[in-house]
Amino acid sequence: MDTINDKKIIILFLFIFVISIFTGFEAKQYTSIKSKKNTVYTETSEKVNAQTTTITKNKNGAYNVLGTIIVNKKYGLGQDYTYKNNKKLFDEATDAFNNMQQDALKDGISINIVSRYRSYDVQSWLYKNYKKTYSDVDTFSAKPGFSEHQTGLAFDVNGLDPQTSVKDKFEFTKEYEWLKNNAYKYGFILRYPKGKSYVTGYKFEPWHYRYVGTNISYVLKDGNTTLEEYLSIY
Repeated sequence: MDTINDKKIIILFLFIFVISIFTGFEAKQYTSIKSKKNTVYTETSEKVNAQTTTITKNKNGAYNVLGTIIVNKKYGLGQDYTYKNNKKLFDEATDAFNNMQQDALKDGISINIVSRYRSYDVQSWLYKNYKKTYSDVDTFSAKPGFSEHQTGLAFDVNGLDPQTSVKDKFEFTKEYEWLKNNAYKYGFILRYPKGKSYVTGYKFEPWHYRYVGTNISYVLKDGNTTLEEYLSIY
């Protein structure tokens, strides 16, 4: 009888011992996982906090972030600013577009420039005339001094047939499809993507491309991220 009780006691102690080991292991695992989660959170937070956006104004009066000229509804240019104030970059954009245009032709695609550089005065004239007719003018036309075209780095384009590829219709052309898949290779981005008007302030413009260089264009090649989001300035 005593032997049976002794065995029961031994089994009970063994059971308690196993449970305590398992519980301790679980606790260590939980502590380890929690610690890892906290580490990841801390590292992520530090990285986010480290990405402080610094907006500066160069000697010519253009705002820029990390060397990229920024012109939008918030950051504008002076009345006397022209493409000559960023001539080197303007020439670089010209060469890039010519290369893109030539390569597109090899694929049977014709991409033509409708509008590129526009002075402050020309933009002022356009904006005033649009405003006479359209109540939503600010969704598709910039006020003078706040148009990327004043830098000469923005390109409005269309396809071979100007009747079927002008403005909004351009989205449904083979030219637009080609640009969507290839423009980034030459340093261009779709400046005002679909569904991003709450960021850019402008409606979707399938015809408006901006030269930013390949370092940025490759990052934004999906065509869904705006320049403002990339530079954290919205």
